[in-house]
Amino acid sequence: MHKNNLKRGDGMTEMEEHLEEELQEFKKEKETIRHIVGQLGSGTQRQNKIISRVFIVLIVALLAIGLASKKTDLTITLLVTVLVALFKLIWMLNESQRTNHFQFWILSTLEYKISEVDKRIRKIEKIVREKEEKNLTNSDKNLVV
Repeated sequence: MHKNNLKRGDGMTEMEEHLEEELQEFKKEKETIRHIVGQLGSGTQRQNKIISRVFIVLIVALLAIGLASKKTDLTITLLVTVLVALFKLIWMLNESQRTNHFQFWILSTLEYKISEVDKRIRKIEKIVREKEEKNLTNSDKNLVV
């Protein structure tokens, strides 16, 4: 028998043990990636809420001051309020773009990792197939003799 096919005391071959280790490593990596992706939006959510509240308070304050004060024209107050709202919208789009870029980077990395794992699996399958064919030819020779 080939040394990779030797049975251990627990009934697992060395190859099965190696595959089990690979599976455990994959599960660890999967949990790490899940943790990173989970942190993607959660880290900035608190900051986003604070900034949104600041913008809302600023808009309400501008409107209140503009309406209460007879010195400023209502049109100017509304224009300044719309300008502040546009700043908030631009900020939101920028944050969305940053998040999407990071998600794209993570997905690209995952795609690369999956391609590497796929290549390794195909290589392992080829080796296993060759060993099975070799064992079949060896067993056929033993039957003939």
